[in-house]
Amino acid sequence: MKISICIICCNEESNIRRCLESSKWADEIIVVDSMSQDKTVEIAREHKDKVY
Repeated sequence: MKISICIICCNEESNIRRCLESSKWADEIIVVDSMSQDKTVEIAREHKDKVY
């Protein structure tokens, strides 16, 4: 069984790294950003390929 996590976020630059680190146990992590104006997307792409 594969476990996926979907993280929906907006302007979470100060939290996204910690959130992704705590989700490493999952088989797949998908980040869906809602037009962030900070560095949320850049940080998420450092950790994951599936950033939308």
